[in-house]
Amino acid sequence: MQEIVYHTQFVQEDKYWWFVARNQIVKKLINFYAPELKGKTVLDVGCGTGGFSKIISEEYDVICLDTSEIALEYCKKRNLKNLFLGTLDEFEPGNSKISATLFMDVIEHIDNDKAVVTRANQILEKEGYLIATVPAYQWLWSKHDIIHMHKRRYTKNNFNSLLIESGFKVIFSSYFNSFLFFPAVLKRFYDKIMKNDTASNNPESEVVEPVSPFINKLFLNIFSFEKHILTKTSIPFGLSIFTIAKRK
Repeated sequence: MQEIVYHTQFVQEDKYWWFVARNQIVKKLINFYAPELKGKTVLDVGCGTGGFSKIISEEYDVICLDTSEIALEYCKKRNLKNLFLGTLDEFEPGNSKISATLFMDVIEHIDNDKAVVTRANQILEKEGYLIATVPAYQWLWSKHDIIHMHKRRYTKNNFNSLLIESGFKVIFSSYFNSFLFFPAVLKRFYDKIMKNDTASNNPESEVVEPVSPFINKLFLNIFSFEKHILTKTSIPFGLSIFTIAKRK
């Protein structure tokens, strides 16, 4: 990712509605669909500035992995200790039993997604978990994807097929960020029509869409409410996909 993404993410990750709600949802779904992971070792692949790793570090033994020294420096500022600089191919578990690999909006950045998912399968202990979020629908491609250096977006079916072909059994999968889906789609098409889908003079605004405190709280409440639904059923559409799978 571009350097500005890490700087902005560290500042915004604890307060911006999208980060906060996504992290709340994923944490709850992990606890619900894989309660046996509590206290075990999880590898946060592409951990970024460590926001999610910090949130779960009280309940799990977290290893933070990233290819960016900048990202890991921010992880240190969050007092995260178990850090690995490098790719997943370069990581060796050693004596650690990796019970889960986390990919929080990471796989879409990787050229060979099949290779990285297969590697995750190899380093996991028997019946270990892969837990991932990815952006949905290639037709929603926008400047946001370019700034974040995405390679692709997914449908639920093609993402789950990728996991199955790589030796996983899907336990639960759903679209999410669904309540804000239609407003977001309308805005993206409006930006394209009005030629707003180009770089601005404010690099930070390219990473996160600036909103007022009122809108930030409103969107946070709307988005985070989905955590109550996703423990009961999947949602058929949304801006992102959550999947939890188990090594066969």
